[in-house]
Amino acid sequence: MKIPKTEELIPLLRAMVATELVTTYGLKKAEVARLLSITPQAVTQYVKGVRAGGRQTALSQQRLKEMVREFAGKIAFRQRPATETELLDLAYEVLMMLGKPSPDREALPEEAKSQALRVLRNRLAAEQEAAELFLNEAIKAKDEMVSLLFRQIASDSIRHADIVHTTISAIEKNFTGSILPDPERLQMLRQHEEKSHAQGFEAVKQLLKNDVLKILLDSIEADEAKHDMIIEKLAELSGRQLRQSAS
Repeated sequence: MKIPKTEELIPLLRAMVATELVTTYGLKKAEVARLLSITPQAVTQYVKGVRAGGRQTALSQQRLKEMVREFAGKIAFRQRPATETELLDLAYEVLMMLGKPSPDREALPEEAKSQALRVLRNRLAAEQEAAELFLNEAIKAKDEMVSLLFRQIASDSIRHADIVHTTISAIEKNFTGSILPDPERLQMLRQHEEKSHAQGFEAVKQLLKNDVLKILLDSIEADEAKHDMIIEKLAELSGRQLRQSAS
């Protein structure tokens, strides 16, 4: 099966989600149009398979249908319009599910693979244990701010566990490639992130008497530094990928 490009996938997914909302969840076409930010006429055409080039068959795998159905279910339940970012995230998940052709799939030596998986599974268990521990501490904490700090650690541990689990899955499937946003989009995201934390907390912290509250503000700044690092590295990888595809 030919794997669609991201720009081709978005309208295909929108058509599939529209069809699911109408046929599976019983929503009116006007409501589907509102939730997907399209016209009722477009919904009618999507359901009939007129739009998106009638190419929904490119996504006929059962697991992909389930992913679209789950996404449509979330939209139907919350009754809030889907954003382009959410559709883009779904497209990336679908592309990951479809997989990329070689040379993106390369088998690791079995000994190295087994060792890496052993380390990762131990770390996964440790992160899950830490999440449970700090969540319990957050519940027991008598101070609201201390509780918030412990909830942050628990949330980070859950996220770390997700990352480790994804890494385990990638190694088991011998998957080495990733679908990256284009450099222009990453530049836009970088500008938005810089704008969101242009104003620091130093002046505020000087006024505060509560040291725990200062730690909470420090945790925000630490997260912002991490966000900058993530976007910068993604931009480097995306630019490199773009240059390689052009050569």
